[in-house]
Amino acid sequence: MTWQENISAEEARCMEELKNRLKNDLTPALLDDETLFYRFSKARDFVIADAEAMLRKHIFWREQYNVDRILVEHKPSEVIKKYVPFYFVCYDKEGSPVLYIDFGNTDIKGVFNSIKPIEILSHCVFTLEGLTEKCRAQTAKLGRPVTKACFIFNFENLTFANATNKKMLETALFFAKMFQDNYPERIKSIYFINTSLYFTLAFNVIKHVLASVVLSKIRCYSPDDDWRGALLEKIDAELLPAFLGGTRTDPDGNPLCHSIIPPTKKVPETFYLTNSAKKLSRSKDVKKMTVTRLSKETWSYEVTEPGSYLEWEFETKNKDIGFAVLYKPNTDCKSSELLPKTRIDTCYEPEKGFLRCDKPGTYICVFDNSYSWIYSKELYFRIKVKSPQEVDSCT
Repeated sequence: MTWQENISAEEARCMEELKNRLKNDLTPALLDDETLFYRFSKARDFVIADAEAMLRKHIFWREQYNVDRILVEHKPSEVIKKYVPFYFVCYDKEGSPVLYIDFGNTDIKGVFNSIKPIEILSHCVFTLEGLTEKCRAQTAKLGRPVTKACFIFNFENLTFANATNKKMLETALFFAKMFQDNYPERIKSIYFINTSLYFTLAFNVIKHVLASVVLSKIRCYSPDDDWRGALLEKIDAELLPAFLGGTRTDPDGNPLCHSIIPPTKKVPETFYLTNSAKKLSRSKDVKKMTVTRLSKETWSYEVTEPGSYLEWEFETKNKDIGFAVLYKPNTDCKSSELLPKTRIDTCYEPEKGFLRCDKPGTYICVFDNSYSWIYSKELYFRIKVKSPQEVDSCT
């Protein structure tokens, strides 16, 4: 059943009223979208005042991002073209476009050191508009509405540093809100494959800004789950790359299909926007300590408001340091491990990250040098707890 066949008379009246209120404010590109009034009405449960407010904000947003011209005028930088892995791979069995994102193998820190977040956001809009054009082409080709896209996010090899990267998480939060406000009813399904503990940490931050309708379309699969079978239920095997469970290969037999999904690469430091010598040690509000060989140091932070964020920034003068986060619900309980110990090298720049604290209690940051038999580590750090309101105001 198409969306036209699935609306009530009352919903149709809401859509017509929305059109009458805004038809003089819409660009030709928006007027060409026959799903526009349905999508924005449905996103606000067919409450006309709410739908109108949402669509007016969308009109302003399109002007900000030059959306009507973005497919023609957007010129992605070399870093985006080579190192941001958004790839259209095929159409599903119902004709919807499928986008593949190799998130786990992306050099997140390198990307965010080389381009500004606004460039990534603009490229995301460019990609989404490209999918919308594919939907329109499929509608014309198949003779029935194709209005939504499928997304496959691969989190294989996701690291602690990438999962908690501050710039990435802040950009992801902003994009999630922007997407929901401006692309209602554009998601058919989202597959998160090869998920892990580190994925859970990142998703725990993002999911709290996602609407229930978006969350209902997300399916998470660990490496041991049958995510290949799930993909094959929706996508023909001959179209799905072999490494994702299908039978499609490159002409030379490569199951990774590098002709359509180039392998991820580390971003060369020559692309970095600044040659960022270590600066944290020169900050006025930074703390300094020495973690002697075969030892560890801990710092505890009390969280009283659920949904707060523990944010950290640290660097060593040389060598690497182990970092972990523990949690104690109260003084009588033993601590449990939230972030397992990971050895982090801050040779280029400070390590910056944060995680969401869903429960009140004590959060313990551990700097661990117990593995080093020879070297003490000189450490500079800033750690603080932010309320949910503070984080929201920054995104």
